[in-house]
Amino acid sequence: MRKKYKIKKSAIIFIILILILLTAIIAFILSLFKSKSYSLEYNIDNFDISENFDDKESFYYYEIKYDNTKYSFIYQTDYQKEKKLINNINHYQYEDYQCLTINSETISSVPLCSYKQEQVSFNIIPLEFQKKVPNNFEKIEDKDTNYKNYIIHNSSNNVLIWSYKGFNYINNDDVSFIKVFDKDIYDIPLATKINNYIMIPDYTQQYNFKSVYIINLENKKIDKWELDYEISYDSYVLGTNDKSIFIVDKKASIEYELVPHRKKMRKIAKNDENGIIYVNGEEKSITLNKLITSEESFIYKNLYHYSLENNTLYLTYLDKEDKIKISNNKVKDIVYVNKDNVYYLVEDTLYKYNIQNGEIKLITYSEWNFNYKNLIFIND
Repeated sequence: MRKKYKIKKSAIIFIILILILLTAIIAFILSLFKSKSYSLEYNIDNFDISENFDDKESFYYYEIKYDNTKYSFIYQTDYQKEKKLINNINHYQYEDYQCLTINSETISSVPLCSYKQEQVSFNIIPLEFQKKVPNNFEKIEDKDTNYKNYIIHNSSNNVLIWSYKGFNYINNDDVSFIKVFDKDIYDIPLATKINNYIMIPDYTQQYNFKSVYIINLENKKIDKWELDYEISYDSYVLGTNDKSIFIVDKKASIEYELVPHRKKMRKIAKNDENGIIYVNGEEKSITLNKLITSEESFIYKNLYHYSLENNTLYLTYLDKEDKIKISNNKVKDIVYVNKDNVYYLVEDTLYKYNIQNGEIKLITYSEWNFNYKNLIFIND
């Protein structure tokens, strides 16, 4: 007869506790990988609110509808356990202008404003209305100092301006000259800034270039790099990715990748081969024929998108269509975009805009009335 074993009660309790602990550990591990992204809608008084969190990029995107007008903003932060983060919304009106201010213990926003149902930046509403709306806008006053042919209105930004033989580098309150050439070079269409470097072809060479100059912006030192291949001036810069510059030589039908700080280069594609292009940080295949005939460019991943329509500068968030007018000036060119910072030209004056400070006048240079394409570089 087989002997029966009776499990002690204490052992059963121990096994149950182990199972509970294992279940809790598994649930915790699964929660780490579970997306926290969500979208929900709620209403406060007459304000319809759409609250959206993107777990991958760690930001909240809001749309608020009031009086047939939509207002939107982004707040970058980690996931918050609570939802419905807006507690209250205050409304202000002045003639055809309206502004909303957000009350929340977790998120914040500059005042959200509109003019005749078009969303506009707080900085372009009338000054008398700005004074009535609570805000944390940091007004930056113009200094207006002269340096050679420039009027420097604000020197808190690092700006490099091409000046025929090299760059005038306006670095806070310091202005220095970085000499590259011994003779005047008026245009530098293939010059490219990447990270802390600017790469400039040796424009003293005719038709093609076999060497480039690399400027280290940290120490202002210049190094000359003899290339492995000769590149035609009938080329264009496709874009930059990580530490690489991508150039399409239309005459030779070749796409190159150049890594300036390592002085390395390679042919990516030639003739009938497929080249590469980056779209929102992802590498895509593209025919070299299309690169040559249509002059493509990389699309960079950014929560903030700036665009010009009939010389009016607009901001949109993500891939949304709702536009925010950010300047009353007639803008002729966008020079550079980094996150929510955009640099742009109004006649002969360089401006900067970001959401927290609004529009800031930087530098006036009369030459920009005639020649400005790829002659201004921002080091931020």
